Amino acid sequence: MPLFQKKELSLLGVDIGTSSVKIVELGSASDGKRSLLNYAMVEQPPQSVRGLTQEESSSVAGYIKAILEKTKFSTKKTNAALPTYAVFSSLISLPAMSDEELESAIQWEAKKIIPLPLEEIELDSKILNKSGKKKGGLSFGKKEEEKSEGKEDRTVKVLITGASKDTVSRYTTIFQECGLQLVSLETEMIALSRSLIGLDTAETMIVEIGANLTDIIIVEGGVPFLGRSIETGGTAMTRAIVSSLGISEKRAEQLKRDIGVVALDESGGSAGVPAILKSTLEPIVHEIRYTLDLYKNYPVTPTGKGSGAVDKIILTGGSALLPGLVDYLGKELDMRIILSDPWNGIEYPTDLKPVLASLGPKFSVAIGLAMREM
Repeated sequence: MPLFQKKELSLLGVDIGTSSVKIVELGSASDGKRSLLNYAMVEQPPQSVRGLTQEESSSVAGYIKAILEKTKFSTKKTNAALPTYAVFSSLISLPAMSDEELESAIQWEAKKIIPLPLEEIELDSKILNKSGKKKGGLSFGKKEEEKSEGKEDRTVKVLITGASKDTVSRYTTIFQECGLQLVSLETEMIALSRSLIGLDTAETMIVEIGANLTDIIIVEGGVPFLGRSIETGGTAMTRAIVSSLGISEKRAEQLKRDIGVVALDESGGSAGVPAILKSTLEPIVHEIRYTLDLYKNYPVTPTGKGSGAVDKIILTGGSALLPGLVDYLGKELDMRIILSDPWNGIEYPTDLKPVLASLGPKFSVAIGLAMREM
């Protein structure tokens, strides 16, 4: 049964992860307030949509159909996301030019950064700034602003995003088989930024630790523009405990959730589960440091005014709830680490707060998708 009566507008956000499918339905009233109408999750779908056979894609659709039949969502309008690893993204800077010239220049630059023929790619581009002015083309900025600054910034910053047509087709087919109306297909980077950062313009890093993948995203001026993925996550942690202690996977998963890294002393010299988890976290810490260094020297950023230093790291994903992980990463990186709360700003029954708090980091992408256009 829906948690609230249906509002003027409701949308589904569907997140197909590597170990679960999450669906959130949000409603938006005329006063702009968002409310949770329904949510559901099912574990253990196929590992990835990319590269699946038709039969396996139908299996993913079957998981989603099962959720829909059991949960009875009130709308079929759906927003979904392509995983970070399946998307090519780059921020470029171009001279101010006419619309026609800009379109041609974007195509030319895309050929340089996307390692596939453009005829095999669904390409999208977004102009982040409109400063300067060129006759017959784009209008950049207001004349009053140009006079006060005393000079024109005659550059255009464009965020180029591309994904293979095959991947896009697989996702589209899955939702068609489910009987859902796919309104938009965007990137997980954008969905995470929408649910976790919103209008905050500070330089922020989002680290999503999932079951099999960890995504690391830099957001500047509210624009997610630098994303990296590594193949490690909660499953690797569980398997490391199984291998080291010779116990069942079910028991290892429980120990991971119960103990986490809280037993590590300041020198990291503790034995047992915490020390095992520390070894599996090292690649993630290394990749975070690498991405932070990469950002400091990045040639083009959304605002051009960023310090190159990240203000905070928001931790999300199913493994973000590992006991002691926020404190551990804070000490390792000497940075402010915040556990994500994607339910912030969304109305829901107060008696659901403990349950939703424990699920929040898992639902960050789905919530961000359901928030689109609200």
